[in-house]
Amino acid sequence: MKPLRILIVDDHALVREGLRRLLATFPDVTAVGTAADGREAIEAARRTRPDVILLDVAMPHLDGLSAIAPLRETAPEAAILVLSMHDESAYEEAARDRGACGLLSKAASPEALHRAILDASAGRTLPVTAPLTPRERKVLSYLASEASDETIARALGIRPRTVEKHCQRMMKALEIRTRAGLVSYARRCRRPPLS
Repeated sequence: MKPLRILIVDDHALVREGLRRLLATFPDVTAVGTAADGREAIEAARRTRPDVILLDVAMPHLDGLSAIAPLRETAPEAAILVLSMHDESAYEEAARDRGACGLLSKAASPEALHRAILDASAGRTLPVTAPLTPRERKVLSYLASEASDETIARALGIRPRTVEKHCQRMMKALEIRTRAGLVSYARRCRRPPLS
């Protein structure tokens, strides 16, 4: 069976190269092109005829959500998988409404990305991202400031062990393997601590 053809669309060169190298580790997929924004993506999709398009949300000229409809016209056989630094359900809903098969957090594990690509190419939509509870979002906002479990516990009036349980659930929901990965995700989604 031929490897799935993947088009990578992201406005950051390091992200594009990182994804290209990551995809090279999977025997059943291959990167056939890259693009830095939605406009370039349309031309690249016309030229490369990908099976799956990995599409960043925030880009100059033509953002990911706005690029979905023209990409579907240009490459109707391609599945579109939106990638985002945020876990906002509004992005996921908007992406699905426009014809993408789902949204995957950039904090997801390589295995989750691989699985999402295979699911997208098979016509399966991604499960809706498990939402974080309001308390988990508060813990996440403190993690972005590198607060210790004890500091977070005091601020929220809970026990440090409860903070750790929240972190474990968030890691599972977001498919992040390590505590350091969760802190990195929290920084990318940085919001001031909620009271």
